[in-house]
Amino acid sequence: MTLSEYLYENIYKKNFGKTWSKLRGGVLLAFLNILLFLFIMPIGGVYPAMADWGIWTYRLLGLNIQPPWGSLELPHKSIISVLNFGLILGFLSAALLTRQFKIRKDTAAGYLQGFIGGALMGIGSFMVGACIIGGFYSAIMSLSLSGFYMMGGLIIGGYFGGRVLMWQGRKKARKLVAELKILPKTSVGVEKEYKSRQPMIGTFMLIVLFAAASIYFLMGKNLFGGIILFGAAFGLVIQRSAFCLCGAFREIFTTKKNETMRSLMISLAIGVVGFTIIKANGFRSAEMFVLPLGWHSIIGGAIFGFGMVITGG
Repeated sequence: MTLSEYLYENIYKKNFGKTWSKLRGGVLLAFLNILLFLFIMPIGGVYPAMADWGIWTYRLLGLNIQPPWGSLELPHKSIISVLNFGLILGFLSAALLTRQFKIRKDTAAGYLQGFIGGALMGIGSFMVGACIIGGFYSAIMSLSLSGFYMMGGLIIGGYFGGRVLMWQGRKKARKLVAELKILPKTSVGVEKEYKSRQPMIGTFMLIVLFAAASIYFLMGKNLFGGIILFGAAFGLVIQRSAFCLCGAFREIFTTKKNETMRSLMISLAIGVVGFTIIKANGFRSAEMFVLPLGWHSIIGGAIFGFGMVITGG
């Protein structure tokens, strides 16, 4: 067996040949978050970075929008932005390596629903002060009561969002039954074997990722080099395991399955232990990532939860 055959059979095929289990994804994410917390801070989500990118876009269009949280940093000099760049590159690379990258089209109503859901997620994030990753996932690991408040809101929003999806599903099912026609039998031809170039492009994206990290390291910006690699690792694990926080709150009300929620609870439990050990030994302050709490955490969580479910993720 050649080296390329060995790598294909024992690394590529085992890790990119089939989807990982939700439990594996949840456990890996928990340990990654613990390591990131020890490195600098836990993952805080995409909300701050997207807000910064939006402000930069407005400024390019000639609108002088001021950020509400202080100074505005250039994207390649912002820790949150670099983390999210790594997340996107890691997710994209994994999707390409598994030949799962696809641009999907939707109806006008679907795009409108996605826009409304995204807007509600933005409103909810602003109210809580963080998105679901920072305001719920990392906050609970830090034993911040605000994370449990947001979780309550997410459950409420997930319930009503799930009801909307179930209503839409029943409506589509009735329409399909009404339009059902008996189609003539057709001969099934043999499809030509199609070789996708996506793995090759995915490999190239990984090279770009490591090149970007190397540039940071060579410039003496080791923090940014490490952050972009952490982001890529998060993206890869999420894509390979299809571990979706939205799915956890959606499935318990729609399909009545609890595999994702169960894996999420195990992930949170591991994270709580890891974060507590780090704080107890003085590596990070006890107040780190303990967010303000109040009714805004529940209401914002409910708005965010409803928006993420009707959006689909």
